[in-house]
Amino acid sequence: MGRPYCPQNGRLMGPQNETQWPNQCRSGGQQSPINIMTRNTVVDTYGAHIRGPLVFRGFGNVNLRATNTGRTLKWMVEEDGPAPVLSGGPLRGNYTFVQFHLHWFSEHAIDGMKYPMEIHLLHVKTGLTVAEALKRPDGLAVIAVLCRVFADDEDNDYSLHELADMVPSLQNRTTAGSELPITLDLYRLMSAQRQAYFTYHGSLTTPDCQEVVTWIVQEQPIIISDSQYKLFRQVDVGGVDNYRSLQPTNRIVYRSAGSSLYNPSPIGMLGALLSITSLLKSTVGSGICFITNLKRKFFTDSSNTCKGE
Repeated sequence: MGRPYCPQNGRLMGPQNETQWPNQCRSGGQQSPINIMTRNTVVDTYGAHIRGPLVFRGFGNVNLRATNTGRTLKWMVEEDGPAPVLSGGPLRGNYTFVQFHLHWFSEHAIDGMKYPMEIHLLHVKTGLTVAEALKRPDGLAVIAVLCRVFADDEDNDYSLHELADMVPSLQNRTTAGSELPITLDLYRLMSAQRQAYFTYHGSLTTPDCQEVVTWIVQEQPIIISDSQYKLFRQVDVGGVDNYRSLQPTNRIVYRSAGSSLYNPSPIGMLGALLSITSLLKSTVGSGICFITNLKRKFFTDSSNTCKGE
């Protein structure tokens, strides 16, 4: 999440050479992303940290402009229109929406399980510039939305339908000025259960990895289609994947009182099983490469990436 780091040779810093990332990326003590172990999360029943529900204002029809940054696909809010505002929950004050972008595979993991894709909706504390926000521990707030893949179904209007239509025009990262306008309902990119989430203090997941982010990781993934997922995976972002490796979970992770895990039900358990099944189906074509790459992701294996597709 955040801007890409470009060394002098012009190449983008990908997961394979994170050890070369500068500043807090190596020296920081509260880095992101992390593996959220649900059994270790703290349910904030009495509102000591999560003070009331999250409040979403103006997230309906938002004017955005899309671009391929060379590391991800990003949709920036148009400056001449009203921007959505997020408040409540773990946030102290208002946060203005700036942009959202995509990572594949997911950056965060839940109970050790990665998802095929993750959406980051970036907000800056209202009244601050991005440069100013990067100097404050509470400068940024990011909603992270995990995506699970289901088989294509013509009768299902999947969450990324409108975005997928734009992808062919954003395929090439070397094409200058490929910015495309769109009006989008940002609620479509979020879980229907927006008050069910995990939250912790962490960092940007690209250099300089400043530890200024209040992370709000939605508990329930959204559903995207298999063809959508494959389409995004074909986008040129300087490598096959554009996520950062997991960092130590050396801090408190809170769970909202609206979490379905607080009172697990048979339906919730079924949803978890379906999520695992869908992830396996989406990667079965990669065969042994899926196992090899999982080893590399979770255990920082130094072997070359297996490309079985």
